[in-house]
Amino acid sequence: MQKRFIIEWMTCASCVVLIEKSLNDLSWVDKIWINLATNEAVVNFDDSEINFEEIKKETESNGFKIKEENCADIKIENNKKELNRFIYSLIFSLPIFSMMFMTITSEIILIIFAIITAIVVFIFWGHFHKSAYRSLLKLHFTMDSLVSLWTLTAFIYSSIAMFYWLTIYFEAAVAIITLINLWKYLEYKAKSKAWDAISKLLELQVKKANILDWKNIIEKDIDEIKLWDIIMVKAWEKIALDWIIVDWNASIDESMLTWESIPVYKEKGSVCYWSTLNLDWNVKVKVSKTSKNWVLSNIIKLVNEAQSSKAPIQKLADKISSIFVPLIILISVITFIFWFLSTWDMTKSIISTVATLVIACPCALWLATPTAIMVWTWIWAKNWMIIKNAETLEKTKDIDIIVFDKTWTLTNGKPEVIDIITYNIEEKDLIKYAKSLSTLSHHPLSKSIAKYWKQEVVSVNNFKEIKWKWIVWEIDDNEIFLWNRKIFSSEIINKQVEEQLLKLSKNGKTPILIGTKNKILGIIWLLDIAKIWVGVVINKLHSMNIEVIMLTGDLKQTAEYIWKQIGVDNIISEVMPEDKINTIKKLQSGWKKVAFVWDGINDAAALVQSDLAIAMWTGSDIAIESSDIVLVKGNISKVVSSIDLSRETLKTIKQNLFWAFVYNSIWIPLAAFWLLNPMFAAFAMSMSSVSVITNSLRLRRKFR
Repeated sequence: MQKRFIIEWMTCASCVVLIEKSLNDLSWVDKIWINLATNEAVVNFDDSEINFEEIKKETESNGFKIKEENCADIKIENNKKELNRFIYSLIFSLPIFSMMFMTITSEIILIIFAIITAIVVFIFWGHFHKSAYRSLLKLHFTMDSLVSLWTLTAFIYSSIAMFYWLTIYFEAAVAIITLINLWKYLEYKAKSKAWDAISKLLELQVKKANILDWKNIIEKDIDEIKLWDIIMVKAWEKIALDWIIVDWNASIDESMLTWESIPVYKEKGSVCYWSTLNLDWNVKVKVSKTSKNWVLSNIIKLVNEAQSSKAPIQKLADKISSIFVPLIILISVITFIFWFLSTWDMTKSIISTVATLVIACPCALWLATPTAIMVWTWIWAKNWMIIKNAETLEKTKDIDIIVFDKTWTLTNGKPEVIDIITYNIEEKDLIKYAKSLSTLSHHPLSKSIAKYWKQEVVSVNNFKEIKWKWIVWEIDDNEIFLWNRKIFSSEIINKQVEEQLLKLSKNGKTPILIGTKNKILGIIWLLDIAKIWVGVVINKLHSMNIEVIMLTGDLKQTAEYIWKQIGVDNIISEVMPEDKINTIKKLQSGWKKVAFVWDGINDAAALVQSDLAIAMWTGSDIAIESSDIVLVKGNISKVVSSIDLSRETLKTIKQNLFWAFVYNSIWIPLAAFWLLNPMFAAFAMSMSSVSVITNSLRLRRKFR
């Protein structure tokens, strides 16, 4: 069983480590993913042994709070909560700030200020103390431990010092709390942007559909619809489930998925997809996928899982974070002892200790990777590119070779009639025969012929289609054959026909012959044309120093013709599906990282063998389940975008980690040596974390 929920009061990677360790120690928990950037967790567990309440109990025993409500609502609630904390702490802190500009001679005023400070420290900051206390009981230190320690240190010391008229730091304590509450609000506001893409996807869902129950039409929520229910889809109505037409035909607008503005003509038995629009009359359809397994729900699920997963580079940050807090506490203790023994000045010792604790928490290091991953997945979802997990980030940026499967990826996959040659027959009669035969056939090439000409068909008697050889009796009392040269005897293919076949085959054209038993009547030439933007995509990949190879089962002549059109580096032609895996292995033998871009229908073995599997969306489950990346809107320009985005994201993560290390390397020693005021430390600490988030959000502006 899998459960997704929100964990509140997580503040650093140490919190994540604590929860993951605690739950992984439970034998019935299979796997857990926690995303610090979004505060979301996903747990796989054995429901036969335990229920979710036990997981909730174990997590909350560590000082955290679980919520199972809608994630978007929780994000909005958290934004409001953090904003309120900042506003109230600011209001209560303003009187304390006045201490900086006045000379206090009354103990009553000091006591009032102490009470106000206590309200800020224990009410608007109380959740940190609770979390720190529960973590301490388990001998685990988190950022909350630092936060609780320095605020309590400043408050307790000042509360005692005021009775001896020593220097007090009430204003420092409330200023630090106010600044961090501001930072937490800005952080939550930035984090909430991660939900935008999911929200956009959810907006596509149609909530209800009209079910045919005998002769009655009943409106139901899509969650109540069962597999193979019959639905009435009205004209100009959109439905958010995958379905099959069971009567009539219809024109379907699939532009939401494919970007193609031309409607697709769907016949009875055709599969139609979620969020497509019926442009014709009312049509009865049969549900082929319920709301639990339809494509959009899979997209949303995969986006959520990608945001919760961890990139390999994040392991470094997590490892450092696990020892960071105990190290900072040790440094602060040493700092206090050093200054106190050196100067016997309690004030100086306290200031240095508090500044050291403040400047180190919350460390920008903890947000460096998850915030960038959060924005990365947001951009992918916005551009209708599905990723399986954060490991894809580093897979994508390391690619040396991209292998494109030709049909449907580089070409339209729909051969078009581009020429016709006639022998011993009028062209209009040849077209009449070809149109009549191809209209009855189920072969993919026949559909291209049938759609090309608008002429009326003639009566066809005794039509037969055997192994895609089209045979017909009695069209105008003639026996007509339509297909390739193999069904025609070599005696009737004369030298003139042979020369034509050889000449045009070199140009990548596919010949369809039409004739009788005694003579060839004509040749219809088909060509699968490269997609208009393919050349531009290939050039961009070359500029990234990526080698591009076209893989196809077509004849060498046809492959070479497409090669000349689009400018790939190499072609591998006449490859059977079972041989494609060996081709990928051969390319990988030179220590090269190979990506395979396919149409999502077959070639699964080659897909698994490749270092990065990219599928063009076809509505098939295997495309989503087997690939690392699925391009929902089938435009291979997204291949370039995915590589560019991954490289930029990894660059951003490295920048975040670098500045986080530099920040701590510079400021912690300054704080320890009494060169940093606690209030300035709080400001610098807040800005460091905000800068990491801002640097990550910069990706959104670049990849709009």
